Amino acid sequence: MIFSRPTSYAVRALVYLAHHYGRGPVLGSDIAKGENLPAPFLAKLMRELTSSGIVKASRGPGGGFVLGRDPRQISLWDVFTQYDGLALSGECLLGCGTCSEDNSCYVHAEWAEPKAVLKSFLKRTSIADLAARKTAVQGLVEAGN
Repeated sequence: MIFSRPTSYAVRALVYLAHHYGRGPVLGSDIAKGENLPAPFLAKLMRELTSSGIVKASRGPGGGFVLGRDPRQISLWDVFTQYDGLALSGECLLGCGTCSEDNSCYVHAEWAEPKAVLKSFLKRTSIADLAARKTAVQGLVEAGN
C-alpha cells in the first residue's frame, strides 16, 4: 500500500461524497457503511478534513458532511499532504534524515524520478476523476454479471 490507512480511508470517503455532490449532507454512518470503513476512525478523519476545509460539516437534523469545494478542485495531493506529506518532501526514503543532491542516501538518485512521477499523478488526479473511474468500473462489473 503506497498510501497510509488514513489517506486511503480519507480518499474513499471523499469519493463517496463526490458521488453525492450537490445533493446535500451525507451522514458519517452512511459513508462508513457505504465504503466499509470503521466509523470511529472515519469520524476522526472527517474532523481533520473539516479542519482543513476539504469537507464541511453541519450538525442537527439534515446535517452531515459535504465536500468543501467542487470535487474537480480537490486533488489527491491535497489529501496525501494532509496525512503522508513528508513521504514526498526532502525526507529520506530510508528514514536517514533529509535527502538532497548535496546530502543524499544510496537510493536518492533512483528514487528521484519515480517520486516526481508520483507527485505529478497526485497533483493532477482529482477526487472527481476517481469518482468517475469508480462509477465506470462498477458499471463494467455490473454489466459482466
